[in-house]
Amino acid sequence: MADFVASARDEMLDWLTGVDDPPAVSTRYITVFDGDPQAGGSEVINTITGSANRQAITASMDAASGGSAVSNADITFTASAVGSADVDFVAEYDAITGGNLLASTPVTPKAVSIGDSLKILAGQLSFAIT
Repeated sequence: MADFVASARDEMLDWLTGVDDPPAVSTRYITVFDGDPQAGGSEVINTITGSANRQAITASMDAASGGSAVSNADITFTASAVGSADVDFVAEYDAITGGNLLASTPVTPKAVSIGDSLKILAGQLSFAIT
């Protein structure tokens, strides 16, 4: 499950307490990292796909229930990688490039080689607030 960054936690708390509403963001995006993005890891989406564009996840997530939300569709980064990289974290952002890091989590490490596919299977991406 994702570890929300401090600024995202603060925005949630401000919303819950009525202090402030977070800025509107219509789409959330997922990307892949070599290393922890909250501790200086490197985003490797461009290396693997040849594009800095992250994958939109908004339409791939079920509505929250019981304090968690789970993906309902495969999220495909690439069917055939154009470069090689190690992936051991996924991260959520509020923009297709640039933007603000919202959350990240470690994943089973994968060495992606040229020609490899990379995807998160339906039901395997989840966010929870406990």
